[in-house]
Amino acid sequence: MAYTKYHPVYLALEGRTILLVGGGFVATEKLQSLLPSGPHITVVAPWINDEVRALVDAGSIRWEAREFLPTDVVDYFMVIAATNNPQLNAEIYELGNSLKKLSNSVDDPEHCNFIMSAIAKSGPMQVAISSAGCSPALAQRVRNRIEREILTDDMGQLAEFLGEWRPEVKKSLPTYKVRQAFWEQVIDSQLPRTLASKGVEAANELFQSMLRRAILASAEPSSVDPKKVYLVGAGPGDPGLITVRAVEILRKADVVIYDRLVNPILLGYVSPGAECIYAGKERGTPGQPRQDHINTQLVQFAKQGKLVVRLKGGDPFVFGRGGEEALALAKAGIEFEVVPGVSSSIAAAEVANIPVTHRGISAAFAVFAGQEADDSRGDRIPWKAAANIPTAVFLMGVERLPLIVSRLIEEGRDPNTPIAVVSNATMSNEDVVVGTLSTIVDLAVGVRPPAVCIVGEVVRVREQIASLLLASLGQAAVAA
Repeated sequence: MAYTKYHPVYLALEGRTILLVGGGFVATEKLQSLLPSGPHITVVAPWINDEVRALVDAGSIRWEAREFLPTDVVDYFMVIAATNNPQLNAEIYELGNSLKKLSNSVDDPEHCNFIMSAIAKSGPMQVAISSAGCSPALAQRVRNRIEREILTDDMGQLAEFLGEWRPEVKKSLPTYKVRQAFWEQVIDSQLPRTLASKGVEAANELFQSMLRRAILASAEPSSVDPKKVYLVGAGPGDPGLITVRAVEILRKADVVIYDRLVNPILLGYVSPGAECIYAGKERGTPGQPRQDHINTQLVQFAKQGKLVVRLKGGDPFVFGRGGEEALALAKAGIEFEVVPGVSSSIAAAEVANIPVTHRGISAAFAVFAGQEADDSRGDRIPWKAAANIPTAVFLMGVERLPLIVSRLIEEGRDPNTPIAVVSNATMSNEDVVVGTLSTIVDLAVGVRPPAVCIVGEVVRVREQIASLLLASLGQAAVAA
């Protein structure tokens, strides 16, 4: 169905005048929502219910006991029609809208030039939720979940605390970017927990210490040079696995060119004024940016004096084409810095409890680009080496798993060699499929990229860990 697209805003209603026509249950709901904002509300209705009357008696609102008159809308900032007469509500809206008033006919989106959101609130923190009039009940359900899971009392207390310090920070730290980076550091630090558990005095002491360090750091030369391009590894997927150095650089970036496998949450570290450019390349998809185009962008933005970050999933130099970008930058005479990231070549095995090396089992491992298994320009994978290395890791190879398996066996790898396929490693939808070279193709049907394949006897260590852990838990349960 078609629906009106609304732009969300927050209105300063304190001292503003609001006309609310109607005195029943719907009017009560609107009053409860509006009154905390401090407006002056007049209710026009021949009859009001007990809840509205209680607000009148308390002096919170004014009531005129009569029928609505067309001239009533003239003197008000906002007009709300909340009667049980749809025709009257529509008429009230038309009158208010014609006079350029904020006008709302309750539960009638066609006769509204604004709608009221379901509001989740904790202290000064507010989140307004709207379904654009499609389903207020669903908006309220979302509001309740946000209040229960996100906007806790601690969050409101933290917002008030930070608000008290905001003028001092603005006075002490010279630029918006420096202040933005400082606030991000504070929010990510132990301060919120200190405030919640030890109180304002302890939190003030910690905040003052952090601010002093930030002031000293702002007076020193920055460790982030805008004349450089930064080739930054974003890690295997979990945003918690990015490095502190990478976050520092992202916060100061003017331009971020990022890949398909970069977790979008990481872009939250980028300042609001920075430009984020998607450069994901998907095999077989036309219209995707080519590597030479990305190289050109890096050079052009750097020559404009912008701090440029090339953000890549995993590590820039592990099948990330970071070397090609480094060569292009060097050719253009532009300095660059590589910020290593956690590579999925190791991380995927680790999260599946598979060590890529293990005493007595594997003294070496190698990483291969699985997507080049059937490269039309020639066979780029040294299959004999892959078949003989104790642990062989294939990145981007799940779509060519049958070919990888057949080539390994062809070069002498035992068909009973264990293999694990780890998809979406480190993410909430991570999945691990374990089999042997002779069974894995059938077992891994339906597994989609991104996925990492680990081949070798080290895969059995995963089973040993699981078996020992299960036995330990069983003994603990018996003892209890």
